[in-house]
Amino acid sequence: MQRSTVYILFTLSLGFAWFLFLLTPASSGYDYHAITISEGEGFQTIAATLGSEGLVRSPRAFMIYALLTGAAHQLKPGNYGLSAGSSTPAILGTIEAGPSADVSVVIPEGATVRDIDTLLARAGILPPGSVTGFPVARLAAQYPFLADQSSFEGFLFPDTYRFFKNSETETVLKKFLDTFTAKAWPVLAKCQLSRISCGGFTVKQVLTIASLLEKEAPKYHDRQIIAGIIDKRLSSGMGLHIDATITYAKCAGAFTTCADPKVYRTDLGYASPYNTYVHAGLPPGPIANPGLEAIQAALSPVATSYWYYLSDPRTGRMIYSETLDEQNNNRAIYLGV
Repeated sequence: MQRSTVYILFTLSLGFAWFLFLLTPASSGYDYHAITISEGEGFQTIAATLGSEGLVRSPRAFMIYALLTGAAHQLKPGNYGLSAGSSTPAILGTIEAGPSADVSVVIPEGATVRDIDTLLARAGILPPGSVTGFPVARLAAQYPFLADQSSFEGFLFPDTYRFFKNSETETVLKKFLDTFTAKAWPVLAKCQLSRISCGGFTVKQVLTIASLLEKEAPKYHDRQIIAGIIDKRLSSGMGLHIDATITYAKCAGAFTTCADPKVYRTDLGYASPYNTYVHAGLPPGPIANPGLEAIQAALSPVATSYWYYLSDPRTGRMIYSETLDEQNNNRAIYLGV
């Protein structure tokens, strides 16, 4: 055999081996990426997206393999959860087969971390305990506002989300935190830079107040008035006396699945640092994940002469009082106690 022929065969073998290597998984990890392929999206664009997301070693190798197998024109639009731990042929096969159904889940404003864990588990997105058991420190480097936090409470932004069933916990949490970064952080960032612009409160304290407002009143203006009352009580050293903090404590942070969330007189002495009847000042942290309006209300309190308030259970209207005697009279009228 001529030397030139041997050289050509060697070169072809080396090139083929390199091509096979480019088809191997781009990573040894299994972190899933949410990828959307739009209707009519070009083959080259899809390959480029996979490359930019780090899902394939080589977009060109992806294209060549797709052309060789005849799958290039069989790629289907939709939402995909793809892993860099999968080979290029496996990723191509997934996109050729079409997307698996994703699941829409509504996270209501005021849901706690435990409530969110339950909602995601019921939807088949994550096993129970995945969110509550995930260490915050693992994501603190990517999301600086989590530095020194021991819980995700307050930072999982309520919204409507779409997830794949049996998703990776980290992927799901990142979607929550990315939404918080996009929607809440622009409002809260000034607290990080200057407490003066946030009434002297830190980001965590603003989120704590917002979580209280989320539980206390549904209307924005009422939340602003209550924020003003909270400010006055904090400044005077007066207890906040907010029932929802007791519910959060006695129900272990699970409002939606709590067997008996109602607060009774016997609960007022419940032993917990979250009990604002026993401990003056703010609770140790948020008691829920507040929406944007509650955060904005916490940052824009309205000063009034009121020190007390309650909600009419029949109409939901907030009833305000300037004195304790007036509050007790209103409690007799509206609450029958």
